[in-house]
Amino acid sequence: MAESLQNINLVADVGGTNIRLALIYDHKASHKKTEHVECFKCADFTSLQSVVKHYLSDKKLTINAACFAIAGPVVGETLTMTNLGWSFSVASLKQALDIDTVHFINDYTAIAMSLPQLSGAQLIEIHAGEVDEKAPRIICGPGTGLGLAQLINVNGRFECISGEGGHVEFSPVNARQCQLLENLMAKFEHVSVERLLSGQGIVNIYQSLAFIDGLDAQSYDASQISQGFINRSDPLCIETIELFYQILANFLGNMVLFSGAFGGVYIGGGIMPRLIEYIDKELFIKAYSHKGRFSDYVLKAPIYLITESQPGLIGAAVYLQQILVQSSEKETIDE
Repeated sequence: MAESLQNINLVADVGGTNIRLALIYDHKASHKKTEHVECFKCADFTSLQSVVKHYLSDKKLTINAACFAIAGPVVGETLTMTNLGWSFSVASLKQALDIDTVHFINDYTAIAMSLPQLSGAQLIEIHAGEVDEKAPRIICGPGTGLGLAQLINVNGRFECISGEGGHVEFSPVNARQCQLLENLMAKFEHVSVERLLSGQGIVNIYQSLAFIDGLDAQSYDASQISQGFINRSDPLCIETIELFYQILANFLGNMVLFSGAFGGVYIGGGIMPRLIEYIDKELFIKAYSHKGRFSDYVLKAPIYLITESQPGLIGAAVYLQQILVQSSEKETIDE
């Protein structure tokens, strides 16, 4: 009964396979702790509202506001998840769930918003750098695709700048990578960096190297190729993953040149956490800082790997809290 007197808000991280939901209490609190975290298979439900209703069914709470981070573009009133088939709008969801305030954000907007909250066991430091808390931060996540977003500090309030940076052209930096690009250009009209920095990208690199060297490629998926690298059991798998993380490092260095992200460079996604113990970090930093006269410039930016399992929920909570606090402050000024 006591809980019903508090400000109780809902946050969700909606992917193509899983949906994670949590509650946050009192949007004015300085600590944005998510509670009652639960994960469900999207395939077990027919719609977003049905899984949310199921999650709330045994809690008997009144939800004041909600924020849904979704894996897809957030444009217009009606949103459709490409890899799931769910279609929903702000108006229909508010009505179905009886929640007055509902916000949708992109999943990498949510992860970007989580960055100032992450520390300690939630991160692995790859390169120390010189942290500037007021400078921009970037998040890059190789996974199913390549997510990318930038976070900026505007007078103590955080704003996310997101786009489709994973679809910029792949830029090779040595002869081997030029061979790789040439092979991929024969397969794809546009060779984006996502064609290499993703799960399918690992497969693309592996198959291209096999073709270039006249080797018989196995029908490996990204996980099997990664395992061949980790076990040091397959030279082609080893070179594939070494190229993968060097291309990633080089791309991150380019992002620092674009953004001046001295607040931190963060790596998310599901691939690098499995590889981090086995990569040559000196080789990674060498590729990252391969910027000629501006090598020292990019080395000022610290690099972290995100190990927190729920950055999307944390970021959705931060985003929602910030919106609600701003709304409350505006109401106070208007009065």
